[in-house]
Amino acid sequence: MAKPCSRELREQAEFNYLHEFAAKSPDRPASGRKYPQEPDEFRTEFERDYTRIIHSRAFRRLRHKTQVFISPRNDHICTRLEHSLHVASVARTISKALELNGKLVAAMAVGHDLGHAPFGHEGEKNLHKLAQDDGLAFAHELHSLRVVDCLESPYGDKHPGLNLTFAVRDGIACHSGETFEQELKPDRDRKPEDLDQLTEIGALPATLEGCVVRMADKVAYLGRDFEDAVATKLVKRDDIPKEVRQRLGDTNGAIIASLVRDIVEKSEDHKAIRVSPEVCAAMKTFSEFSNEHIYKHKKVGSYFKQIDRAMEFMYHEFRGLIERAVRRPNGNLFPDREEKCIEELERFLRHDVADWRSVAPAQLAIDFIAGMTDSYFINSFQELFLPRSTV
Repeated sequence: MAKPCSRELREQAEFNYLHEFAAKSPDRPASGRKYPQEPDEFRTEFERDYTRIIHSRAFRRLRHKTQVFISPRNDHICTRLEHSLHVASVARTISKALELNGKLVAAMAVGHDLGHAPFGHEGEKNLHKLAQDDGLAFAHELHSLRVVDCLESPYGDKHPGLNLTFAVRDGIACHSGETFEQELKPDRDRKPEDLDQLTEIGALPATLEGCVVRMADKVAYLGRDFEDAVATKLVKRDDIPKEVRQRLGDTNGAIIASLVRDIVEKSEDHKAIRVSPEVCAAMKTFSEFSNEHIYKHKKVGSYFKQIDRAMEFMYHEFRGLIERAVRRPNGNLFPDREEKCIEELERFLRHDVADWRSVAPAQLAIDFIAGMTDSYFINSFQELFLPRSTV
């Protein structure tokens, strides 16, 4: 019987089958962590990160977070969790064709949206506006990094966060999927300490694998969002612009195949991840079409005003509660409050945030709301602001 393949043998094999510009599991600082730990017997460092992310509570909650349609009752409509898995699938296909590290792109992809707010980009926009009023900011890319570094802390007193590798953390923070660049060239000069100083989105990833995930994010949602819009009768398949149909196709499968093929062909020199000018133009046209006919459709935005007001109420309520809790050194943080969401808020403060009393209450309110699913947000709002029977 053959002996099990050890981690050391698998790491050594990466130097044989991966491209010279690919990130290797033994590479530093790519596979380095903030808090040193013993290597695993069988898994590489990037495989460990993938496991940590998919077992996190933040990842599980993605199945009830909006991708485009708010709290869909149709089980076949894409959620934020499925989108993350789609990005991982596309990114691994590209990375395999280019002989890049598929284990690394998989970990980046499943973690890239962990910090997304409830109600998709409308929720993100509202949280950012509320944060700005208190001198803060909210962007799901950077908040995803905060989730894995600070808020998702299953290891008790050992260290805060998931203690992921630098390359995975970098890919998560720099995925920025709403812009359509023709070329993504990695910023190989970035160091782990530089990542901690990021305050704005848009920075280029430090690895080719991070560039692959950033490009795969767009590939994954363009066709999938269109298919969901066709299924819900927001648009007809024939509505797709002629340029998009000719260059990319008019089904999700055809669109993904066209984009992946173009990315692989134009990135063969491994200096950057690229698409051709013609395909980039088609992607932008498709994005503009989707923005006008899907994302701004009255059916998609029919509850945006309610979301805006509800999020404002929730933010000010939680911020006020936390401000008062800071002044209570011992005992129950929220006396005389019996709502389940307030119990969860106390658990969040005591167990998820290291030294929460030193963190701005406004930031903690943002953290707590951003972690909510669509349905939990709605239930919490009802608990806090709507009357209930007392008998």
